[in-house]
Amino acid sequence: MVARILSLLLQAGVLLLALTGCICRAQSKNFKCSIINEAGFCFIENVHLDVSTNGIGGDSIQFPRHPTLLIKSGAIPYFGKDIFALLGNTKQLHVYNQTSIRNLFIPVTNLTEINVQRNGLLEFDVEPVENRELKMLSIVHNGLVTVPRNIRFLVGLEKLYLYNNSLEYFDLEPLANASHSLKILSIYDNHIKTLDSRSALYFPKLQTLSLSKNKLAFVPYFEESFPAVTVVSLRKNPWNCGWLHTSMQYIEAHKIQVVRKDATCRDRWISEICCTYTVLDFMFDRAAAQIRREQQLLRNVTHENRRLVETVHQLADDLHRLQSQLDQQQQPTSEKSISDARTGDDNWIL
Repeated sequence: MVARILSLLLQAGVLLLALTGCICRAQSKNFKCSIINEAGFCFIENVHLDVSTNGIGGDSIQFPRHPTLLIKSGAIPYFGKDIFALLGNTKQLHVYNQTSIRNLFIPVTNLTEINVQRNGLLEFDVEPVENRELKMLSIVHNGLVTVPRNIRFLVGLEKLYLYNNSLEYFDLEPLANASHSLKILSIYDNHIKTLDSRSALYFPKLQTLSLSKNKLAFVPYFEESFPAVTVVSLRKNPWNCGWLHTSMQYIEAHKIQVVRKDATCRDRWISEICCTYTVLDFMFDRAAAQIRREQQLLRNVTHENRRLVETVHQLADDLHRLQSQLDQQQQPTSEKSISDARTGDDNWIL
C-alpha cells in the first residue's frame, strides 16, 4: 500500500515537473525579424503577450535590437512599461493592424516615434515624468474617447496624430508644454464638438491643423493661437457661418492652404466650405450691420468735421488777408495826417 502511494506521488511529481517545464518554455519568447524591408523596418509577427498591469513577472522575453520595429500581428492587451523596457535601443515603434491592444501606457524611453493603428485601443496614458525624447505620437483608427491630461508631459512632441477615433472633446491646454515644438496636429474624423483653448495659449510653430469630419461650430482664438499655420482642413463640420466668414477672410489674406473642400452643402457655402446659418448667425449679422452703420456714420461725421476745419482755416486765412489789406489802406492816411500836422505847425511859427 505504501509502495503504491509512493509510486503515485512520484508520477504526480514527474507530471508537475513536466507541466512546469512546458509553461516555462511557453513563456520564454525570443522574437526575431521575419523580414527587414527596404525602409529598414524589422517586421515581427505573432507577438502574444498577456501581461497585466503588474508587469511581466518571471517571463523571459526578448525583442530584436533594431532601431525600427513593426509588430505586425498578435495580442498585447496591456502594452506598458515592462514591455517598453524590452525594446532596448529601438527609436521607432509601429504596432499595426492585426495586433490587439486594449490599454497603452507610454513611459519615458529612448523612443522618438510611436505609431499605433487599428488595434482596438480604447485608452492610453503617459507616465507623469517629463519626456523630451518622443517627437511623434500617432494613435489612429482606434476607439479613443478621451485624451489623458498626462499628455502634457510629452514636452518635446512635434507631431500628434489622433485621427479616426471617437473623441468628442479636445482640450489644447495639456499641449501647452509642447506649444513651442508642435508642428502638426491632426484630429480629423472624430466626433469633436468642442475644441477648448484660452486667449494666451498659442502654438507659434504649428504648420498643419487637420479638423475635418468633426462636429465643430467654431475654433476659439483661431487667428491668435495658430499664427504660423500654412495648411488647414475644415470640411464636413457644422461651422457657424459668422465665424467661418471671418476666419476665411484671415485664411485667404494669409494664403493658408485649405485642403479637400466640401463638394456639396445643405445650407450655405463660404469659399467652398459649408456652414450652418443659425440664430447666432442672424444675431451676428444684425450686430455686424449695426456696426457697419455706425462706422459709416462715424466716417460721415469725420468727413464733415474735416470740411468744417478746412472752412475755419479758410475763413482765418481770409480774415488775415483782409486785416492786412485794411492795415495797408490805413497806413497812407496816417502818414498824410502827420504831414498836414507838421505843415500847420510850421506856418504858425512863421
